[in-house]
Amino acid sequence: MRISVLMANWRGAAFLPEAIASVLRQSHADLELIVVDDASGDDSVAILREAAAADPRVRLIEMERNAGPSAARNRALDAATGDWLAIMDSDDVLHPDRLARLLSAAEALGVEAVADDMLFFGETPDASGRTLLQVLHLTGPMQVDATTFVEANGGTGDLPPLGYLKPLVRRDAWDGLRYDETLRVGEDYDLYLRLLLSGARLVLLPEALYLYRRHSGSISHRLSVAALEPLIAAHDRSAEGQTEPVLVEALRRRRAGLEAMLAFEHLVAAIKGRRPAEALSRLARRPLLARELLRSLGERRNRRAAEIEERHPLSIVLTADPRPVSETERLVAVPPLQAPEAIHPWPPAQQAALLSDLAARHELEICAEGREGLFWLWLVPRWRRAEVVLPPRHSAPLPPGAERVSHPSLMVED
Repeated sequence: MRISVLMANWRGAAFLPEAIASVLRQSHADLELIVVDDASGDDSVAILREAAAADPRVRLIEMERNAGPSAARNRALDAATGDWLAIMDSDDVLHPDRLARLLSAAEALGVEAVADDMLFFGETPDASGRTLLQVLHLTGPMQVDATTFVEANGGTGDLPPLGYLKPLVRRDAWDGLRYDETLRVGEDYDLYLRLLLSGARLVLLPEALYLYRRHSGSISHRLSVAALEPLIAAHDRSAEGQTEPVLVEALRRRRAGLEAMLAFEHLVAAIKGRRPAEALSRLARRPLLARELLRSLGERRNRRAAEIEERHPLSIVLTADPRPVSETERLVAVPPLQAPEAIHPWPPAQQAALLSDLAARHELEICAEGREGLFWLWLVPRWRRAEVVLPPRHSAPLPPGAERVSHPSLMVED
C-alpha cells in the first residue's frame, strides 16, 4: 500500500530538513512526499530541490503566488498517487514507525481513517509537556463520529480540539473532497468534518507518534477577523441540511463559540487600532470579553517568563524493565511494544508528555535500553547525548547523533 504524505510549506526553511528526514526514514518504505511550497521567498525551495534530487520519493510543486495552506494542500492532493493520504505540517516531526503503525491499525480495525495522539514540543516548557489527547486517558482505540468531533471543537471542556489531528485516510474515503480555499485557519477541521458527514469512520489511537512543534510562527495560532469570518461561513455550509438532533445542537454550540471568538478578535482589532470608543462599546455588549482579554494577557506573560527559564543537566534511563538506577539517574519506565490497535497497560500519553517536558526543562543525557527504549527515544524532541543499548543481533536505525553501546549485564536476547 502506497502512502502519500502531503505537506504544504510557507517559509518553513528553519524546520524543513528535520520534517523531510522524519518522513524519509519511515519504516513503511512505499511512500511519496509531496511538498507544495506556497511562494515562501526564503530558502525553502532550495532545500526542497536538494531533497528531491537526493531521493526520488520527494516531489516538489512550486506555487507562483501565495494562496494559503488550503490551496497548497489541494495541489498536493491532485498530485498524490497513494492508496492512503497523510497530511503533515512542514515544521513537525514523525516517529519513524508512525505510518506503518497507523496503516496496520486501520487495516486491523477496518476503518477509513485513523489518527494517533500528537506530542506537543517547543523551545519552552509552556509549549511542551502535554499531548493533544491526554485528557482522554486513552489506553486503546476510540471511534469518533461527527457529533463527537463537532463537540470536541466547540469548547467542550472534557474533549480536546480534534481538528488538530493529522489522520491517515484511505484514498477511496477521501472521494473527491477538497480543502476550502477560503480558509487560512481551521481548514483541517472543516475537511475532517465533511469526511465524517460523508460516512467515513475515524478511530483515535493512544500512541503519540506525531510531534507537533509549537512556536510563534505557527499558522494555527493566528486568529483574526479575516480568518474567522470564512470559518463561520464554512461551518454554515456543513451544517446545512443536517437533521440529527444531537448533531444539530453540537453544530449550534460550535457556531456560538466561533461567534464569541470573532467578537474577541473585533475587540483586539479595536484596541490595536487605538479605537477606545469602539472597544468599550464591544465590552459593554459582551462583558465576558474582558475575562477573555485578561486570560490572553496572562498567557502572554507566562510565555515570556518561560522563555528565560534555564535548563539544567539531567540523566534519564528509558526502559521497559523497571529497576534501581544510580543516584545520578532518573528512571523513566515505558510500556512494552505491542500492536498499535492493542490495549495498553496505561495511557501512553503520560510518558510522552513527561519526555517532552523533561526535554524542554533540561539538557538530557539518555540511556535507552532495548527496543522499547529506542522506540521512545524517537519521541524525545531534543537531548544533549543519547546512547542505545540493544541485544547483539538486533539492528535498527538510531536517531541522528545517538550512539550504540554495549552493557553485557543488560544484554538480554529476544
